[in-house]
Amino acid sequence: MDWVQIDGKEIPLLEAPQKYENPPRRILYVLFKRKKMVRNIFLLLIVPMSLYLLLRPTEHTATTKILIKPSRAFLVSPASQGDDALSMLPTPEMLNTEVQIIKSPQVAERVVKDVPFPFRMDGKKPPVLSEKTIVQDGRLMKAMLAPTPGKNANVIEISLTSEFPQEWTARAVNRAAEVYLEEHVKVHKIQGVEQFYDEQEKRLVDQLTRAETALKDFQQKENIVDAPQEVKDDLAALTSFQRTLNETNSAIKETEQRVAVLDGQLKQQKPTVSSNTNITANPVYLQIQQKITQLQLERDGLLQRYTPEDRMVKDKEKEIEELKKQLENVKQTSVGQESISINEVHRRILNELLTARVQLRSLNEKKGVLTQQVADYSKAAADKQSKGYDYDRLLRDVTSKRDSLKLYKQKAEEARISDAMDERKFSNAYILDRATLPLREAGLGFSLLFSLALIGSACTAIAAAFGVEFFNKTVRNETDIEEHLGLPVLATIQYYGDLRPVPAK
Repeated sequence: MDWVQIDGKEIPLLEAPQKYENPPRRILYVLFKRKKMVRNIFLLLIVPMSLYLLLRPTEHTATTKILIKPSRAFLVSPASQGDDALSMLPTPEMLNTEVQIIKSPQVAERVVKDVPFPFRMDGKKPPVLSEKTIVQDGRLMKAMLAPTPGKNANVIEISLTSEFPQEWTARAVNRAAEVYLEEHVKVHKIQGVEQFYDEQEKRLVDQLTRAETALKDFQQKENIVDAPQEVKDDLAALTSFQRTLNETNSAIKETEQRVAVLDGQLKQQKPTVSSNTNITANPVYLQIQQKITQLQLERDGLLQRYTPEDRMVKDKEKEIEELKKQLENVKQTSVGQESISINEVHRRILNELLTARVQLRSLNEKKGVLTQQVADYSKAAADKQSKGYDYDRLLRDVTSKRDSLKLYKQKAEEARISDAMDERKFSNAYILDRATLPLREAGLGFSLLFSLALIGSACTAIAAAFGVEFFNKTVRNETDIEEHLGLPVLATIQYYGDLRPVPAK
């Protein structure tokens, strides 16, 4: 701290104040400055709230739970349903539909008619309500009923909160669940379905009878018992005859080749052969040969005296050539005595040839018969196959009508069972948990509400004090001076005591 000397006295010189005060100090300053206003506002708020909490009627909430199954079809015909029907959970759309049934005016009006409001009671005797009163009370009951579908569960929770006695509240919510079950059966029941199935069954029986009659007439007219089987048998026979025909054609070709070979071999063999022959030299042949030898000797003698071009030599050679040509036409030997016998090779080949020709003729006749049979069976198979289309069409019509009739009979039986279940009030909704006494109080407890009221009143009073202080334009301190005047505060003297004497020099 600095000191300034004025008139022989040292006076402490204070530093310039800070622009902003300590926040806690400023908060306390505002609270203590406005403590009366804070107190008055706090009392104005807490007193009415306390009186309301003390005097307000106690409300109780009754709750009942309903189990919803996706369908009861599996109860009707387990064999006709898949395994998924047992494990399938209801969709959110199904649950929302059931919620709308619970919130319907019909349910609310039936509840107020069976469980009238306590202010409608005249003693213990149930009142007789008019239609207008039932409609009015039904609107109030509809607003009080609060159905809530469960998350990830097939359960709907119906709650009812009221200031009426607990017994009435529990009875009302339980009756609402019972009425919902009855309305659920009415809503999901299909009116006239049994009569519809009976009419469809009669119509299908008539159609089936006409289809069976048409099939029977077609069988009698075309002489067909089982067209597919007959076509199959004809095709099997056709295949067998065709295979035999092919084998016969192969045998004919083979036999023709064998006949040609045997015919060639037969031509090379003589019918008879010589078994015993005596052969002697042919005298003509010997005489000509001796003449040729003599002429050759004479030609050789002439060549010794003449040249080869001499006329005599050439005449001898010409004569020799003519005798040689004559010798070629003369046999060297001649048969004196000969024995003739049958050629066995020729006979055997001839027998095989005759057998082959007979076999070839037989195969050709068999080929003609087989060709005719193949043509007949081919035509019969084609004709029956063409008629088989009409037969299959009529048979499919009969089968379709029969299957449809069976399906409608099953559906009609299911409809009758469903109606019986509706009469017994079986449905896919069941009450899991009914509301029982004592009921839990609705809303928050008195202690918690009173604590919230105290906190809210105090916060409101303090906020009002700070609001008034914020809008107050009075100059209170150095900061207000700087804010309003725009001039800095150099120093402030907050006290004048505690002055010390100047020491002697």
